[in-house]
Amino acid sequence: MYEKCYEHNIELHNVFIDFNQAFDFINRSTIIQALKELQIPGKIVRLVNMVTQHIKAKIKLNNEYTEQIDVKTGIKQGDPLSTILFSTIMESLMRKLEIRGNITTRLKQDCVYADDVVLVTRTKQALIDTFQKLKQEAEKNGLTINQNKTKYMRHSRMQINGKDKELEI
Repeated sequence: MYEKCYEHNIELHNVFIDFNQAFDFINRSTIIQALKELQIPGKIVRLVNMVTQHIKAKIKLNNEYTEQIDVKTGIKQGDPLSTILFSTIMESLMRKLEIRGNITTRLKQDCVYADDVVLVTRTKQALIDTFQKLKQEAEKNGLTINQNKTKYMRHSRMQINGKDKELEI
């Protein structure tokens, strides 16, 4: 992607997004909603609903357990189903950004792997607009963006002393 944009002298604006404790704060009701939006069969949706609702836990302190508490948010890391459910949430969230095609033919593109997201746009304003929409949609799902770990990068080609140079900032 960067190589093609370099060849065609297209400036790119990127934001690398990190979510705060992504698996811990997922809103479980939005999981069910996302499954329905993605047209997952009703039987699977009902099964997922059964295994993600009414979760209880005890905490061990000084070799003693506390009373049971209700766990109302999050999904268990390491559970094979959790990665699928998290990916479903991310797919639903990214579809709401309405990004189609790739950066060589469009104004914006996203790249997502688990909870790692990079938004790539041709203009800074498109990046700001897309980032704000992502932030709003993420918050509806219980996800918050970690401001300290989220980074911006501009990627462009410049001429220095008559020669093209790639400059990353």
